[in-house]
Amino acid sequence: MPTVLITGASRGIGRELAVTLAAQGWQVLAGVRDPLAAPAGTHAERVDMADAESIEALARRLRARGQALDALVNNAGVYEQARRLIWDVNVLGPLRLTLALEDLLAPGARVVMVTSGLGSLSAQPPELVRRLGAPGLSLDDLDSMAREAPGGYGASKAALTAMARLFADRLRDRGILVNAISPGWVRSDMGGANAPRSLRQGAASLLWGVQLPADGPSGGCFEDGLPLE
Repeated sequence: MPTVLITGASRGIGRELAVTLAAQGWQVLAGVRDPLAAPAGTHAERVDMADAESIEALARRLRARGQALDALVNNAGVYEQARRLIWDVNVLGPLRLTLALEDLLAPGARVVMVTSGLGSLSAQPPELVRRLGAPGLSLDDLDSMAREAPGGYGASKAALTAMARLFADRLRDRGILVNAISPGWVRSDMGGANAPRSLRQGAASLLWGVQLPADGPSGGCFEDGLPLE
């Protein structure tokens, strides 16, 4: 059976996606801080996306048991927190985890970076737009930027979208498709009770990225299978 690792799988969209894929026959590795919070039918993998050593420990465990991944969903994120924590979880976490698991991604795997409409470049300060659009932007540049934490939630998601483009180029030769995908504004702890979309709708947007055919797009930003920006 195919295997997927989903971070932030203890609640909200991550949990909904984990349950959906498990019901479809996937082996779901639920990346959670508290293993007791992992959804039924999944395998809990302890990881704190703000902690570099926790990420490395997860990678070591998976490597030790020869775990291959058919999909990786970088879903964990924080919203109304200090800038430092926002960038640690939303940008440095996915960057560190994807690099740490790069050799475990199976040929033709799918990687989903969960972004947001609030990360639209048009909504960002000109200086951040310039930096993210600079020729030769690298993962090291994003690492340095994340340590500066130049903005809040929206800025962090704009950086994550840029990261998807860089990983798409990096992994293209292995047939691995990498995309930034927005679930939309969803009724969750983060989105609030007044959001227009259900958890199922948000998870379906991400599911599209996990299940892309071999000739699907890579390096783009999408919601419900449609391009954003």
